[in-house]
Amino acid sequence: MLRKTPPGRGGEIQLTDALRTLAVDDRGAGAGGGVHGVLFRGRRYDTGNKLDYLRTQIQFACDRPDIGPEFVPWLRGYLDRLP
Repeated sequence: MLRKTPPGRGGEIQLTDALRTLAVDDRGAGAGGGVHGVLFRGRRYDTGNKLDYLRTQIQFACDRPDIGPEFVPWLRGYLDRLP
């Protein structure tokens, strides 16, 4: 369905547009697969937005036990050197 979905806002293919098509697709079983919902209680990251993508990468790096202990002090030093 994503291949058939034209770009929307910002020139990106919007998953919601493809899901809407699947939800109303009445061509029969197997035509689109249908749509099933899941209640999600968590943080959503918009990695299609450049600034949010960078924030996400930095947050994940800081939170990882294998990277954070080395990355956080580096990041603090980097930020202290900025004007």
